[in-house]
Amino acid sequence: MRRLLLAPHPDDAVWSCGGMLRQWCREGGLTVVTVFDGDGREEGVDGRGDRGREGGEEDGAPALRRAEDAAALARWPLRAVGLGLPEAALRRDGAGRSLYAGPLALRRAPHPADAALTVRLAGLLGPLVEDHDEVLLPLAVRTHADHLLVREAAELALGSRADGAPQPVRTRYYREFPYAPPPPPGGYRERAEPADFSDWLRGALMYESQVRGMFRDARPFARVLARRTGAPRRCTWTSWVRDAA
Repeated sequence: MRRLLLAPHPDDAVWSCGGMLRQWCREGGLTVVTVFDGDGREEGVDGRGDRGREGGEEDGAPALRRAEDAAALARWPLRAVGLGLPEAALRRDGAGRSLYAGPLALRRAPHPADAALTVRLAGLLGPLVEDHDEVLLPLAVRTHADHLLVREAAELALGSRADGAPQPVRTRYYREFPYAPPPPPGGYRERAEPADFSDWLRGALMYESQVRGMFRDARPFARVLARRTGAPRRCTWTSWVRDAA
Protein backbone atom coordinates (compact mmCIF):
# COMPACT_ATOMS: atom_id res chain seq x y z
CA MET A 1 0.00 0.00 0.00
CA ARG A 2 1.71 3.18 -1.21
CA ARG A 3 0.42 6.05 0.90
CA LEU A 4 0.47 9.79 0.30
CA LEU A 5 0.08 11.94 3.43
CA LEU A 6 -0.80 15.59 2.80
CA ALA A 7 0.31 17.98 5.55
CA PRO A 8 -0.81 21.62 5.30
CA HIS A 9 2.12 22.90 7.41
CA PRO A 10 5.38 21.64 8.88
CA ASP A 11 4.42 19.64 12.01
CA ASP A 12 0.96 18.60 10.78
CA ALA A 13 2.04 15.16 9.51
CA VAL A 14 3.89 14.18 12.67
CA TRP A 15 1.63 15.89 15.20
CA SER A 16 -1.50 14.39 13.64
CA CYS A 17 -0.29 11.00 12.38
CA GLY A 18 3.09 10.32 14.03
CA GLY A 19 2.01 7.10 15.70
CA MET A 20 1.29 5.49 12.32
CA LEU A 21 4.25 6.58 10.20
CA ARG A 22 6.55 3.64 10.93
CA GLN A 23 3.82 1.13 10.19
CA TRP A 24 2.93 2.84 6.91
CA CYS A 25 6.59 2.86 5.85
CA ARG A 26 6.71 -0.91 6.42
CA GLU A 27 3.48 -1.56 4.55
CA GLY A 28 4.61 -0.36 1.15
CA GLY A 29 6.06 3.10 1.50
CA LEU A 30 5.01 6.60 2.52
CA THR A 31 5.35 10.02 0.92
CA VAL A 32 4.73 13.08 3.09
CA VAL A 33 3.92 16.28 1.20
CA THR A 34 4.13 19.52 3.19
CA VAL A 35 2.20 22.15 1.28
CA PHE A 36 2.63 25.52 2.99
CA ASP A 37 6.32 25.55 3.93
CA GLY A 38 7.44 28.50 1.78
CA ASP A 39 9.24 31.67 2.78
CA GLY A 40 6.66 33.99 1.26
CA ARG A 41 9.19 35.55 -1.11
CA GLU A 42 6.87 35.79 -4.08
CA GLU A 43 4.54 38.54 -5.22
CA GLY A 44 1.51 39.00 -2.99
CA VAL A 45 2.94 37.46 0.17
CA ASP A 46 4.71 38.64 3.29
CA GLY A 47 7.87 36.75 4.24
CA ARG A 48 8.03 37.55 7.95
CA GLY A 49 6.81 34.28 9.44
CA ASP A 50 3.69 32.68 10.90
CA ARG A 51 1.83 35.47 12.66
CA GLY A 52 -0.99 33.13 13.60
CA ARG A 53 1.13 31.29 16.19
CA GLU A 54 1.19 32.36 19.80
CA GLY A 55 4.97 32.09 19.85
CA GLY A 56 5.39 35.10 17.57
CA GLU A 57 7.18 35.63 14.30
CA GLU A 58 10.59 34.36 15.35
CA ASP A 59 9.22 31.06 16.66
CA GLY A 60 7.24 30.60 13.45
CA ALA A 61 9.93 31.55 10.90
CA PRO A 62 9.43 29.37 7.79
CA ALA A 63 13.11 28.37 7.56
CA LEU A 64 13.12 27.20 11.18
CA ARG A 65 9.91 25.25 10.74
CA ARG A 66 11.26 23.58 7.59
CA ALA A 67 14.42 22.55 9.42
CA GLU A 68 12.42 21.07 12.28
CA ASP A 69 10.19 19.24 9.82
CA ALA A 70 13.14 17.77 7.93
CA ALA A 71 14.79 16.58 11.15
CA ALA A 72 11.59 15.02 12.48
CA LEU A 73 10.63 13.27 9.24
CA ALA A 74 14.16 11.86 8.94
CA ARG A 75 13.29 9.54 11.84
CA TRP A 76 11.29 7.40 9.41
CA PRO A 77 12.28 5.84 6.05
CA LEU A 78 9.84 7.95 4.07
CA ARG A 79 9.97 10.34 1.14
CA ALA A 80 9.48 13.99 2.13
CA VAL A 81 8.33 16.61 -0.39
CA GLY A 82 7.89 20.33 0.26
CA LEU A 83 5.79 22.36 -2.16
CA GLY A 84 7.07 25.73 -0.90
CA LEU A 85 3.75 27.61 -0.97
CA PRO A 86 3.21 30.49 1.50
CA GLU A 87 0.89 29.85 4.43
CA ALA A 88 -2.29 31.86 4.97
CA ALA A 89 -0.78 34.32 7.43
CA LEU A 90 1.67 35.45 4.73
CA ARG A 91 -0.69 35.76 1.78
CA ARG A 92 -1.88 39.20 0.62
CA ASP A 93 -4.23 40.61 -1.98
CA GLY A 94 -3.21 42.80 -4.92
CA ALA A 95 -3.30 45.90 -2.72
CA GLY A 96 -0.92 44.38 -0.19
CA ARG A 97 -3.60 43.70 2.44
CA SER A 98 -3.44 40.49 4.45
CA LEU A 99 -6.02 37.94 3.35
CA TYR A 100 -6.22 36.60 6.89
CA ALA A 101 -5.95 39.43 9.40
CA GLY A 102 -5.46 37.78 12.77
CA PRO A 103 -5.81 34.29 14.28
CA LEU A 104 -9.61 34.23 14.10
CA ALA A 105 -9.53 34.76 10.35
CA LEU A 106 -7.32 31.68 10.02
CA ARG A 107 -10.12 29.56 11.49
CA ARG A 108 -12.58 30.50 8.75
CA ALA A 109 -13.04 29.20 5.21
CA PRO A 110 -10.38 30.07 2.61
CA HIS A 111 -10.53 33.65 1.33
CA PRO A 112 -12.16 34.03 -2.14
CA ALA A 113 -8.83 35.38 -3.41
CA ASP A 114 -7.34 31.93 -2.75
CA ALA A 115 -9.55 30.22 -5.34
CA ALA A 116 -6.76 30.31 -7.91
CA LEU A 117 -4.33 28.88 -5.35
CA THR A 118 -6.66 25.94 -4.78
CA VAL A 119 -6.65 25.15 -8.50
CA ARG A 120 -2.88 25.59 -8.69
CA LEU A 121 -2.37 23.24 -5.75
CA ALA A 122 -4.67 20.65 -7.29
CA GLY A 123 -2.45 20.70 -10.36
CA LEU A 124 0.64 20.11 -8.23
CA LEU A 125 -0.99 17.25 -6.35
CA GLY A 126 -2.38 15.46 -9.40
CA PRO A 127 0.82 13.62 -10.45
CA LEU A 128 1.54 12.68 -6.82
CA VAL A 129 -1.93 11.25 -6.33
CA GLU A 130 -1.57 9.05 -9.41
CA ASP A 131 1.54 7.36 -7.96
CA HIS A 132 -0.16 6.18 -4.74
CA ASP A 133 -2.86 3.78 -3.60
CA GLU A 134 -4.17 5.80 -0.67
CA VAL A 135 -4.27 9.52 0.09
CA LEU A 136 -4.54 10.82 3.65
CA LEU A 137 -5.73 14.38 4.05
CA PRO A 138 -6.95 16.59 6.90
CA LEU A 139 -10.63 16.40 7.82
CA ALA A 140 -10.46 20.21 8.16
CA VAL A 141 -13.54 20.74 10.32
CA ARG A 142 -13.20 23.86 12.50
CA THR A 143 -9.41 23.92 12.21
CA HIS A 144 -7.56 26.22 9.78
CA ALA A 145 -8.16 27.83 6.39
CA ASP A 146 -5.03 26.22 4.97
CA HIS A 147 -6.22 22.78 6.07
CA LEU A 148 -9.52 23.24 4.25
CA LEU A 149 -7.72 24.57 1.18
CA VAL A 150 -5.53 21.46 1.10
CA ARG A 151 -8.56 19.24 1.44
CA GLU A 152 -10.43 21.03 -1.36
CA ALA A 153 -7.41 20.95 -3.67
CA ALA A 154 -6.78 17.27 -2.96
CA GLU A 155 -10.40 16.39 -3.64
CA LEU A 156 -10.19 18.32 -6.90
CA ALA A 157 -7.04 16.40 -7.86
CA LEU A 158 -8.67 13.12 -6.86
CA GLY A 159 -11.78 13.87 -8.88
CA SER A 160 -10.36 13.55 -12.36
CA ARG A 161 -7.48 12.32 -14.45
CA ALA A 162 -6.33 13.60 -17.81
CA ASP A 163 -8.85 11.26 -19.45
CA GLY A 164 -11.67 12.63 -17.28
CA ALA A 165 -12.06 9.51 -15.15
CA PRO A 166 -11.90 9.62 -11.33
CA GLN A 167 -8.62 8.68 -9.69
CA PRO A 168 -8.67 5.03 -8.52
CA VAL A 169 -7.24 5.99 -5.14
CA ARG A 170 -8.62 5.36 -1.66
CA THR A 171 -9.09 8.52 0.42
CA ARG A 172 -9.02 8.86 4.19
CA TYR A 173 -9.37 11.94 6.39
CA TYR A 174 -7.31 12.32 9.55
CA ARG A 175 -7.99 14.21 12.76
CA GLU A 176 -5.68 17.19 13.16
CA PHE A 177 -3.72 17.79 16.36
CA PRO A 178 -3.80 19.99 18.46
CA TYR A 179 -7.23 21.22 17.34
CA ALA A 180 -10.23 20.15 19.40
CA PRO A 181 -11.74 16.87 18.19
CA PRO A 182 -14.41 17.62 15.58
CA PRO A 183 -18.05 16.62 15.92
CA PRO A 184 -18.75 13.30 14.20
CA PRO A 185 -19.03 14.20 10.50
CA GLY A 186 -22.17 13.01 8.78
CA GLY A 187 -21.69 10.69 5.83
CA TYR A 188 -18.40 9.27 7.12
CA ARG A 189 -17.33 6.14 8.96
CA GLU A 190 -14.85 6.58 11.80
CA ARG A 191 -11.93 4.22 12.19
CA ALA A 192 -9.61 3.99 15.21
CA GLU A 193 -6.35 2.06 14.84
CA PRO A 194 -3.66 1.18 17.40
CA ALA A 195 -0.76 3.64 17.24
CA ASP A 196 2.74 3.86 18.71
CA PHE A 197 2.56 6.66 21.27
CA SER A 198 6.27 6.64 22.12
CA ASP A 199 7.28 7.03 18.47
CA TRP A 200 4.58 9.68 18.00
CA LEU A 201 5.70 11.77 20.97
CA ARG A 202 9.42 11.58 20.17
CA GLY A 203 8.84 12.84 16.67
CA ALA A 204 6.34 15.50 17.70
CA LEU A 205 8.66 17.04 20.28
CA MET A 206 11.26 17.73 17.59
CA TYR A 207 9.12 20.72 16.52
CA GLU A 208 10.53 22.71 19.40
CA SER A 209 9.45 26.15 18.19
CA GLN A 210 5.82 25.08 17.94
CA VAL A 211 5.84 23.14 21.21
CA ARG A 212 7.27 26.20 22.93
CA GLY A 213 4.95 28.65 21.20
CA MET A 214 1.72 26.72 21.77
CA PHE A 215 2.37 24.65 24.92
CA ARG A 216 5.34 26.40 26.62
CA ASP A 217 7.24 23.12 27.07
CA ALA A 218 7.14 19.38 26.45
CA ARG A 219 5.17 18.25 29.49
CA PRO A 220 1.83 19.92 28.72
CA PHE A 221 2.23 18.92 25.08
CA ALA A 222 2.68 15.28 26.06
CA ARG A 223 -0.34 15.41 28.36
CA VAL A 224 -2.61 16.78 25.64
CA LEU A 225 -1.37 14.29 23.04
CA ALA A 226 -1.91 11.42 25.48
CA ARG A 227 -5.42 12.62 26.32
CA ARG A 228 -6.41 12.98 22.66
CA THR A 229 -5.05 9.56 21.67
CA GLY A 230 -6.00 7.50 24.72
CA ALA A 231 -2.40 6.84 25.76
CA PRO A 232 -0.89 5.17 27.66
CA ARG A 233 -3.72 2.66 28.12
CA ARG A 234 -4.53 2.29 24.44
CA CYS A 235 -3.15 4.82 21.99
CA THR A 236 -5.23 5.11 18.83
CA TRP A 237 -5.12 7.13 15.62
CA THR A 238 -8.46 8.29 14.23
CA SER A 239 -9.49 8.67 10.61
CA TRP A 240 -12.67 8.79 8.55
CA VAL A 241 -13.76 7.43 5.18
CA ARG A 242 -16.80 8.52 3.22
CA ASP A 243 -19.80 6.23 3.22
CA ALA A 244 -20.49 4.61 -0.11
CA ALA A 245 -23.04 6.54 -2.13
